[in-house]
Amino acid sequence: MLKYFAKFGFKKTDCFLLCIIAILIITIIAGTFAGLSKKKNQTPQILLQTGKARNLNEPVNSDLVAYYEIGKIRVITEPDASGKKSDKNGTPMVISPWLAYPQEDSVFFEELARKRGVIRGIFSDYFSTHTKNQLLSETETKSVENLIERINSQLSLGKISDIYFTDYLFLDY
Repeated sequence: MLKYFAKFGFKKTDCFLLCIIAILIITIIAGTFAGLSKKKNQTPQILLQTGKARNLNEPVNSDLVAYYEIGKIRVITEPDASGKKSDKNGTPMVISPWLAYPQEDSVFFEELARKRGVIRGIFSDYFSTHTKNQLLSETETKSVENLIERINSQLSLGKISDIYFTDYLFLDY
């Protein structure tokens, strides 16, 4: 093959580089073809298993819509002096809340988006001022009612009707 390229005035290094370029081009074309021809399975179960879907359940009331943009909140609960050794420094916690609000209220959505930081702060403050045992012994509805009251006191253009949690995890170590 080198003799063939030598007829056209190519040096050995030029021939070597041309062979590498040809191999790279063939690999890219083959990879692109394989990727495009592969059937993607995007069923809800697959999305949940791979972590690509946050929540597939809509609020029960069809007049409500969800606000998911709060994101994950990481907080440390208040230390518990009477608990285990690990609870004396507080327990790390991860929550992913989302809010339900009236469906056709786009102005209220904008207020929620503007006050996202305030809402995250309310969640952080609430969970950091309670111990792990208090949070576990308190019913979910009581916690949600307290959070709804605190959040609605900061909102002026509307009110949220419910809070749901995609994640509500205590990270024990």
